[in-house]
Amino acid sequence: MVPVLARMAVIIKADHDTNVITGNYEMAYICGLLRRLSGKMPGEASENYGTPEAMQEAALAAVEGYQPQDTREENLIRMLQAYKPETMYDEQVQELYRMGLEETRPWQK
Repeated sequence: MVPVLARMAVIIKADHDTNVITGNYEMAYICGLLRRLSGKMPGEASENYGTPEAMQEAALAAVEGYQPQDTREENLIRMLQAYKPETMYDEQVQELYRMGLEETRPWQK
């Protein structure tokens, strides 16, 4: 249930430039989604980053030089840049990251 709620929150927040990430679950989904959208998919070895900070850094590095396709993508990048990760890094964080990697522009479904 938590992954679905975090995913939906991110999709809704992408529509507004004043929203912020409120937890590592949302951050993880955004990290995976931005990796997918940028075309810079991680290798298998980086599937488990070990810390939320490492996951965030890898996603931000992947979008360096990436040209967002619309304001939603711009909002996701801005939110990720502003977020300070919590220390919590559990299986649901990893699951949300994988969910993001598997989707392409979820707001267009």
